[in-house]
Amino acid sequence: MDVLYLTMHSEEALQELLLSGMPEIDVEDWCTNTEYTSGYDPEDPVIQWFWEVVRSLTQEEHVLLLQFVTGSSRVPHGGFAYLMGGSGLQKFTIAAVPYTSNLLPTSSTCINMLKLPEYPGQEVLRDRLLVALHCGSYGYTMA
Repeated sequence: MDVLYLTMHSEEALQELLLSGMPEIDVEDWCTNTEYTSGYDPEDPVIQWFWEVVRSLTQEEHVLLLQFVTGSSRVPHGGFAYLMGGSGLQKFTIAAVPYTSNLLPTSSTCINMLKLPEYPGQEVLRDRLLVALHCGSYGYTMA
């Protein structure tokens, strides 16, 4: 059932993108309008690595990341400052999670939160993030 749901979810996202076109995502606006919690701050090495990885992603992967964290493949009119959550305006938020081997990032889409493990290096972060983005966001924490 989880695989079927993931497949259906991915197909719905693909249909949305095919109908409306690939959105342009301004990574600098995204970075500027991000909050940090659970021990992270903008100067943390993991956060610096994260944004370096995001800047290196394709436009399609930007969309996958946005969908992974917010449940939507679109940036609101006016940019990331106007991102909506379950109870109104809710900025994109990155929360620290203790690192364990092979742990993937997870998200809470209702509050636009990426739960990003405290990876030991940028390449591990990149690898784990890409696995999460390309394999979907439902029913896993390890890969």
